[in-house]
Amino acid sequence: MIQVSSRSDASSSPILFGYTHSQFGQTDQKFMETILVVEDSPIVLQSIVESLRFNSYNVISAVNGLEAAELAKQFLPDIIISDIMMDGMDGYGLFNELRKDPKTALIPFLFMSAKTDFDDIRFAMNMGADDYIPKPFTPTTLISTIKTRLQKHSLMQAAVNDKIKQLTENLAYAMPHELRTPMTAIMGCSDLIKRNLDPLNIEEVMLCSEMIDTSVRRLYRLIEQFNHYAQLTLIESNPAEHQKLYKQLTSNPYEVLNEFVYEELQRYERAEDFTMEDSLGDAIVPIKPYYLDLIVRELLTNAIKFSQRGTPIKLILSKTRDKWYSIALHDKGRGISRSQIRNIEAFTQFDRQQYEQQGVGLGLALVKKIIHLYGGKLNVQSEPELGTTMQILLPIEAPLFE
Repeated sequence: MIQVSSRSDASSSPILFGYTHSQFGQTDQKFMETILVVEDSPIVLQSIVESLRFNSYNVISAVNGLEAAELAKQFLPDIIISDIMMDGMDGYGLFNELRKDPKTALIPFLFMSAKTDFDDIRFAMNMGADDYIPKPFTPTTLISTIKTRLQKHSLMQAAVNDKIKQLTENLAYAMPHELRTPMTAIMGCSDLIKRNLDPLNIEEVMLCSEMIDTSVRRLYRLIEQFNHYAQLTLIESNPAEHQKLYKQLTSNPYEVLNEFVYEELQRYERAEDFTMEDSLGDAIVPIKPYYLDLIVRELLTNAIKFSQRGTPIKLILSKTRDKWYSIALHDKGRGISRSQIRNIEAFTQFDRQQYEQQGVGLGLALVKKIIHLYGGKLNVQSEPELGTTMQILLPIEAPLFE
């Protein structure tokens, strides 16, 4: 049964065009996209609905933002097309209301309006709308715009699904290994000591002690990375907490970094491979000392992990000509490809099956997140088998907060 709205229909209750409410959700419907149209003019509304229905779309209609908000949350349409000027809740209010709800926040949203000034269009797009259709428009323009937006949304959704799949696979492979390996070493050493306490000599006890220490450090690092990543994710969504980051700045970054750098290098027996150049002196860098230490530690750990003993590692602290503080770490390791550079994400380990390195891929993701919070940049230059340069750029001046 096909339903078409009349004046009384449009003003009294929302209508699903193409199917009755009892039919909506049955098997045949799932192959057709559902569109929510919000328009307070019955004539314009009916014209739009008929065009969409003719092109095999299911259509839900509402005459103002309040009705539309309820329908969107109930039916979760594939796309929403809304007028701006309406009684009650207007189009802007509807957009803001739906963006607050996680269930409707990512539904493509198109404004249509007779307001065609550049400022009006820019205002709507700056809000985050997916498109703006000036009135009057032809059915061809409307259908073309809808198809384009649905295709883009489908591609974005596919990309998100791929990321989720990749994340799941990475966690499924890396996490059990990262937890099991050090725990096995700890339990093995503990059992050996318990069963053979008297016969063990000092060298054997020391070997067990070192294995336990290494394993505990590995577990501790993993837990700390997870903790930092979770905390930084919360800070990203909280402006007040974000502002607090700038209450502690780093004076004389060389002194802050020098002590910990050599502790890390000595642990891996790489101190002789390392050099450090400083031209910042007592400069005040707009980043908390703890986070400066953390990001350089992660970069240094990667440089050590992915380069052979005896090859050089160099840390350079400097200032660029375009008013950035630069912290650059160079190594002569195996390098990473351009595609891997583009895919630096949390829980992503490159070539793990081939090289069996430790970690779950949180290190560089942490670096990116911290730098982003401080308004900085991460530049990566690398050539496979020739080495990598990781450059952190931090703004010379901290941002102003209102």
